[in-house]
Amino acid sequence: MTYSQPLVLVFSLIALVGALRKRRWLAVAGVAGLFVIISPAAEWLFSRPLEAGYDVRPFKAPVGIQAIVVFSGGVRPPVFERPYSEPDEDTVERCEYAAWIYRNCSLPVLACGGSGPHKHPPYSAVMRDLLRRGGVPDEMIWTEEKSQNTHENALYGAEILRRHGIGRVALVVDARSMPRASGCLRKQGIEITPAPSRFRTWEPVGDEILPDWKGLKGNEDTLHEILGLLYYRLRGWI
Repeated sequence: MTYSQPLVLVFSLIALVGALRKRRWLAVAGVAGLFVIISPAAEWLFSRPLEAGYDVRPFKAPVGIQAIVVFSGGVRPPVFERPYSEPDEDTVERCEYAAWIYRNCSLPVLACGGSGPHKHPPYSAVMRDLLRRGGVPDEMIWTEEKSQNTHENALYGAEILRRHGIGRVALVVDARSMPRASGCLRKQGIEITPAPSRFRTWEPVGDEILPDWKGLKGNEDTLHEILGLLYYRLRGWI
């Protein structure tokens, strides 16, 4: 179950109860709630607190950066008709950006990602393939293969960095995920320069006004990060 599914159900029930009981204000509240959940404009607004702290510009590695670190997104496990793991959009985007940074500064790249819940080849193995396709030589790629979440990406990734004597890195994740990811890695004593791979930018007005699945997906991602930040703070992971 996703975070947004319960909200869609709750607001749908509110709208239905309002309509059946002829409580206009209740029906309007339910419909308005549904609209907000799937509204791209609302999704853009809700994402601002997470992304506003980062400059929207191509990354330029400052003096002193010793390596590039990229945390995994998702990887779909093999299925009968596709007997190999397949990276999702977030993982592809992050690895492409990490490879682009490599081509501009020739620093080693650490790909962090374990096997996930399916116990198939680790996500970082899939990421290695993406990085190689992006022009990163195999000998310049390190992989962390034990982690199951962002906290463990940072925990086990920092162990590898320390073994190589590295204390300052460029971290690649999307801007919305950066506060939690960078907080976790800093907690492990690693100095971070954020290198966001994607920002939520304002689209043409027509695309922002009309509700669509992208608004729902974006709100899902934002809620995931906000709840994740709260949970990680409670656990002392950031």
